[in-house]
Amino acid sequence: MSLDLVVRGGLVVSPRQVLKADVGIKDGRIVAIGEEAFLSQAARMIDAAGLYVLPGIIDPHYHVMDWIAPGEEIIRSETISSIASGVTTIGLFVNWRGNEEPETFIHRNLARWEANAVADVFFHLSIRDPAGIPGLDRFPLLGVNSFKFLLGYRGVQAQAAGINVIDDGDLFSGFEQIAAMGGGARALVHAENGDIAGFMGDRLRAAGRRDFQVWNESRPGFVEAEAIRRSLYLANVVNCPLYFPHTTIAEGLEICSEARAHGQDVLVETCPQYLTHTSEEPIPLFREQPVFGNVNPPLRLRRDVEALWSGLRSKIVHTVGSDCASTTRQEKGSDIWKAPMGLGNTSNMILPLLLSEGVHKRRLTLPEVVEIACYNPARIFGLHPKKGEIAVGADADLVIVDLDRKVQVNPSVLQSRCDWTIYDGWEVRGWPVVTIKQGEVAVQDGRVLAKPGTGRFLPRG
Repeated sequence: MSLDLVVRGGLVVSPRQVLKADVGIKDGRIVAIGEEAFLSQAARMIDAAGLYVLPGIIDPHYHVMDWIAPGEEIIRSETISSIASGVTTIGLFVNWRGNEEPETFIHRNLARWEANAVADVFFHLSIRDPAGIPGLDRFPLLGVNSFKFLLGYRGVQAQAAGINVIDDGDLFSGFEQIAAMGGGARALVHAENGDIAGFMGDRLRAAGRRDFQVWNESRPGFVEAEAIRRSLYLANVVNCPLYFPHTTIAEGLEICSEARAHGQDVLVETCPQYLTHTSEEPIPLFREQPVFGNVNPPLRLRRDVEALWSGLRSKIVHTVGSDCASTTRQEKGSDIWKAPMGLGNTSNMILPLLLSEGVHKRRLTLPEVVEIACYNPARIFGLHPKKGEIAVGADADLVIVDLDRKVQVNPSVLQSRCDWTIYDGWEVRGWPVVTIKQGEVAVQDGRVLAKPGTGRFLPRG
């Protein structure tokens, strides 16, 4: 058999081991893994000697903030930025308000993605209105079986993002429907008590606070812990599988670990920013322009950072998603209370940080990086065995990594529409040098070759 592409001489990383092997690719799929003698000649060969070959990174947590800027523009720029750093598959939250037919809604979002993206996508339904709760069982037939409930939003931020409050009755109704679906369906919960956060925020805003620290004070850790406990309790009543995105606190890991020990199906995600930044040690950007520190949930304490790293190693934390929320400096504005939430596009930092802060600081091994950033999200969200592992028959999405390459981070390097990054000036060690998507070289030495419109929708359920 003649091959289209062979990645030769690299160190292939699986969730279990590192193995020197060649990878043969044909028609966008991996068809052979082995020694050179067993692979036929190919139309193209990439020399990966001395480099590590990983599966394409899966970012399970991504937003297109189309109330800030045109969605088409954001999809083009941010998927280019993500794939340049090794992310080949994205879990996108599509904002559902229940005001149109589900088929129309999904096909509209699918068409917009496939016309503009360079990365593959699977959809999570982000429920933005109680009117979107009834009829969730129609979505698995459309390839969507993960559903996000936004508990943390009240007041001006909710209004700006078009979020109408859901109450515990809405949450319980959603859990009932998801539990009845089976087939890998799962509820995702933004775990913050919005009533308490709203009350505390109103009080601090009335006092004239606009500093960086106020954001953490308005949404302290117990606000997150309470919502985690409440969601676990209600989900357990109806046996609904749960996934907590952007978990930030050590107490949250303890609560979820206890629930898992009692047999509850609950999975935990954190984000790059919660592994690196704290409210105790604000970077100059946050001190000088507090508006850039507006993120929900907030940045926490140093002890929480260390607990999250420990949770990744001990498998209490299962995935790392970016919570990508792309904004420019102008779009972010100057008022911390009214600013669009989020810390920009950190999807482009998932792999570099897991390598630099994880592998090189002996917090993680390379197989653990693959487990966290590739294998686990693929298994959790129904993408395996096509995604998440270098295996015969899988999609040929690969990232070739120079584990010793040092890169100084700045907005230009990250190739995002965001003209700022919380990692500006950081030197990271370990960087992707080639990204292969669907068997084609999508990125080489920082130059993105993939064209908008090559991203595919991945139906599930």
